[in-house]
Amino acid sequence: MRMTVLFALAILAGLAAPLPLRAAAPASRPATQPVDPNWCTHVTHAPQQPKPNQAVHVTATIAPSFTNITLQYQLVDPGAYIELKDPAYAKNWIALPMHAAGNAWTADLPANLQTHRRLIRFRIMATAAGGQSVTAPGVASNFAYFVYDDLPAWTGAIEPKSAAAKRAEPAVFPAEVFGRVQPYHLLGKKTSIENVTWKEQTGGKEYKYTGTLVVNGVVHDHVRYRARGGSWRYAMGKNMWKFEMPEGDHLRATDDFGRAFPAGWSKVNLRPCISMGDYGRRGEQGMYESVGFRLFNLAGVPACNTAWVQLRIIDEAEESPADQYTGDFWGLYLAIENEDGRFLKAHKLPDGNLYKMQGGSGELNHHGDGQPADRSDLDAFINGYNAGNTTIDWWRAHLDLASYYSYRAIVECIHHYDIGEGKNYDYYHDPKSGKWQVIPWDLDLTWADHMYGNGEEPFKSRVLWRKPLQVEYQNRLREIRDLLFNAEQTGQLIDEYAAIIYPPGAPLTIAEADRRKWDYHPAMAMGGQSGQGRFYQAAATHDFHGMVEQMKAYVKTRGAWVDENLLNDPKIPATPIATYTGDKDHSTKSLRFTASTYKGSNPFAAIQWRLAEITAKGAAGPNKYEITPAWQSEELAQPDALMIPADAAQPGHTYRVRVRMKDATGRWSHWSTPVEFIAAR
Repeated sequence: MRMTVLFALAILAGLAAPLPLRAAAPASRPATQPVDPNWCTHVTHAPQQPKPNQAVHVTATIAPSFTNITLQYQLVDPGAYIELKDPAYAKNWIALPMHAAGNAWTADLPANLQTHRRLIRFRIMATAAGGQSVTAPGVASNFAYFVYDDLPAWTGAIEPKSAAAKRAEPAVFPAEVFGRVQPYHLLGKKTSIENVTWKEQTGGKEYKYTGTLVVNGVVHDHVRYRARGGSWRYAMGKNMWKFEMPEGDHLRATDDFGRAFPAGWSKVNLRPCISMGDYGRRGEQGMYESVGFRLFNLAGVPACNTAWVQLRIIDEAEESPADQYTGDFWGLYLAIENEDGRFLKAHKLPDGNLYKMQGGSGELNHHGDGQPADRSDLDAFINGYNAGNTTIDWWRAHLDLASYYSYRAIVECIHHYDIGEGKNYDYYHDPKSGKWQVIPWDLDLTWADHMYGNGEEPFKSRVLWRKPLQVEYQNRLREIRDLLFNAEQTGQLIDEYAAIIYPPGAPLTIAEADRRKWDYHPAMAMGGQSGQGRFYQAAATHDFHGMVEQMKAYVKTRGAWVDENLLNDPKIPATPIATYTGDKDHSTKSLRFTASTYKGSNPFAAIQWRLAEITAKGAAGPNKYEITPAWQSEELAQPDALMIPADAAQPGHTYRVRVRMKDATGRWSHWSTPVEFIAAR
């Protein structure tokens, strides 16, 4: 089989071990003898992303007996993109001889070829011993690199045509503003870009066009792309994108702190960070989804990883024209992990079936190895819970209740109610446990009580009214309120994410650049859910800082609502008090604690302790949050003094210890007020 383009590119990036490339013999000249499939391996180029006027050195290992070793390259200039299907792709290849150097063959692409924003594709040609011509990586694929200098400055006004001088005055955003958020470069034809974005409005999943995606200096050539979204796909003006990587290639996406996600992405979803106009929350800049997904993950629910990116589209010759609404900079977007087999791998879930749910049924998003391919497992599960005679034991056997309790808790906390029509979640079937889990999706309509939806989904009315399960759910929701969804911890999480796109004290930020790019962009006058001049309407201060403060205020008001309406059980035990009784230095060898006497209307049943590391407020992310334990005890039958294991804490790190108590009915108290300390040796 011929190696696909992007797997070969993964080799160039050092992300996969080189694999054999199979040669393709021309149909007009059949092979007289088999061609060694390993004839061309270990193809590399350096530097990986050259700057202008830098020579590029290409190296390949060629098997013996192959002759006429030649490198062919194709120049793709800004504004003159060549798609894979274009007749021009098969033409305009320039030959460059390769030279033997020990066990390798090399060629140097001269410095004058490297110009800013140019894509250079290349492939290797040879003649086999039988006389047939062969190509690596194949006749319809290639290697490639992208020439790029530094990110440029950008100039934009809030409202260029405003009569108010302050709004019409342009501001110059220096290059360092854009250096804080990773760029995704999309190279494509202008007609294709505009067709996908605005002109060819279709609700299907067809990928009509190909382009080149450059991320972290790695070229992913012949990527397919389309608009994404449901009924509001083209309603925002600044619309959503979906990219599909060629088979065998996985984008090594990184998070907001430059760390690679656990598994590469075969599909890329870009949210536009521009909320629907009708709800008045434009200007939150993707905070609702980025923080929301992180809350699910912190609560133990597998949820999408996200990262902010600046989308830069190269479809014209000029990079930064005078018109702020043209040029490469397309604004701030949120890259969201696709829910598929790669998602399961990243979140360390067994290879099971994953279904995208819609209207009470599901579409198989990923087929787990050895699992039913006919949807029979999903049908059996749905028929089971729709039967009306399910027992508590049935639910314990079929639904991962612990995961569901956490899922439902975060749904309530952030008001993720746009699930009431059987959408915006996946069902995952764990092949090891046999149980089903709910995976959240599409969190844009959250963080406000007036957002769309009633919050109903199949399990809320079937599970949570049953008293033993209701008690278990309230225990988990109470714990999430104590340890995560509160003004202190979620407030810190909000600040951590806001600082990525709006660093404290920075006079100009990429969030503001995005506002100036899109608030009065001509596309925002198209109707639907777009609309011009809608940024920051909901904030009293009419700025991004005000949107952030609004999210923090919602944590308080929504938390109070949860306490009053969902956690109003007067029978829970009294909240205990934890007291430190170890040495004054808090040595890791002397972390000894006692708890106050149990108080409750029902008999005592158990006590539990926990230790969690936290990050000081205001520290640069990624932060550690208290919901994630560094150590947690079993349920102990006797409330004796406790010694935390010496290896549970690290000297110099900040920790919190809490205790809680359970009564004979299964009700847990709140976690105690924390004892906070810095551990010593």
